Amino acid sequence: MVSINLLKDQRDDERLARKRARLELFAGVCVIASVCAFWGWVAIDVTQSTQRLERKIQAKQSRVALLQTTRQEVLALEEQRQVMTARQERVTALTSELNSPIRLLSVISRVVDPLDVWLLHLQAKDEKITLSGVARSLRDVLKLAKEFEKGLGAVDVVGAGPHAQLPDLFQFSMNVWMGSPDHGGTNS
Repeated sequence: MVSINLLKDQRDDERLARKRARLELFAGVCVIASVCAFWGWVAIDVTQSTQRLERKIQAKQSRVALLQTTRQEVLALEEQRQVMTARQERVTALTSELNSPIRLLSVISRVVDPLDVWLLHLQAKDEKITLSGVARSLRDVLKLAKEFEKGLGAVDVVGAGPHAQLPDLFQFSMNVWMGSPDHGGTNS
């Protein structure tokens, strides 16, 4: 007996449909797995980025805290410096009047050569010093004026000329302004 199957096309269609359904299911599962893997990778990357940012924030916060403590220390040191500067200014103000005569005598002892120049009169009032004396030559008077200018301040030679009673000597008079490079050009 021979049997003829007339439903073969129908079975092939069902088999193809089942095969297509399995392929569609497999493709769907692959797409879902790919999407899950992508989102998993994104989630891991976001987590790692978040952790990196948190570490950076903590490092910056520790730097800010260090800078704030350093700033406080600097402000405290600046305050101490201002207090010390004020103290130094007070001490300088109190001792400046005491230093002037010592400085004057120190410069005179260095500048005046007793073999060439003899001081006869010295008067110091505030910043102005009036000197008069006798020198062996006019050059010694000018040398003395230059040395006073280097050591003390501005110098005006008020008068210099031959001595009235001793013609070999020169009489001079000068004003010295201590600590003033330019006294304003006043002559007294």
